[in-house]
Amino acid sequence: MGDSSILNAGVKIEGHRVEIGREAYFDRGAYIGGGSCFSTQAFLKAGDWLHMGTDSQINTATGVSLGHSVGVGINTKIFTHGAYIDSFNLGAPVQWAPVIIGNNVWLPNAWVNPGVVIGDNVVVAAMSLINRDIPSGSLAGGIPVKILKENYLPKTLSESEKLQLVSLIESQCKSRPEFNDQIEFTYDANVLNVLERGDKVSFDLMALTINGPVTEVSIEVKDQLRRNGIRFRFEPLDQVWQPWKM
Repeated sequence: MGDSSILNAGVKIEGHRVEIGREAYFDRGAYIGGGSCFSTQAFLKAGDWLHMGTDSQINTATGVSLGHSVGVGINTKIFTHGAYIDSFNLGAPVQWAPVIIGNNVWLPNAWVNPGVVIGDNVVVAAMSLINRDIPSGSLAGGIPVKILKENYLPKTLSESEKLQLVSLIESQCKSRPEFNDQIEFTYDANVLNVLERGDKVSFDLMALTINGPVTEVSIEVKDQLRRNGIRFRFEPLDQVWQPWKM
């Protein structure tokens, strides 16, 4: 598991091979493992910023591959096998197949069946049953899942939409009373500047870079940006924001 990952109470991770990138977050009761997780073909390989919500589960029996920024939301379940009653004498259904999920995928309170492949930049509606592949860029949802809109992502925001998002992030940061009178925000050409008592930290929201000193406020701003899906491969080093050492 990579640096700066957080595991809350009741998290359980087990299995033959589990590899997780940096800045993962596991909420209460999140579980990686399940039936046949110690088989030699069982594995989980996940990129950076894996999020697992409360009581979510990833079954690794025949392998799960996840890209960067995959959100496995509250109660979401990902399964790589399913069988219970007699498949030989009754002909009951059996499924054993890996699951592959790309980058930038959000699965809130969803169920993913074995053998599913989900592309990049996908949003799935809450409480969906995903029993088929979902192509990149889709908005999908339903029981069973259907493609609701193709080429949903990525989309280009207008300048007014960008300003609305920046204003939201500013209000989220200033909602902490200890920061409200200490910080000033300016925004220009996709760069969010945060000024605090003479210190200036610049967050380039398109290039995803940070320039400036590490302060308590800049740590909070980086975290609020993360909460809005804007993530930076930067870390505090010698009191200055530096790119991750790979």
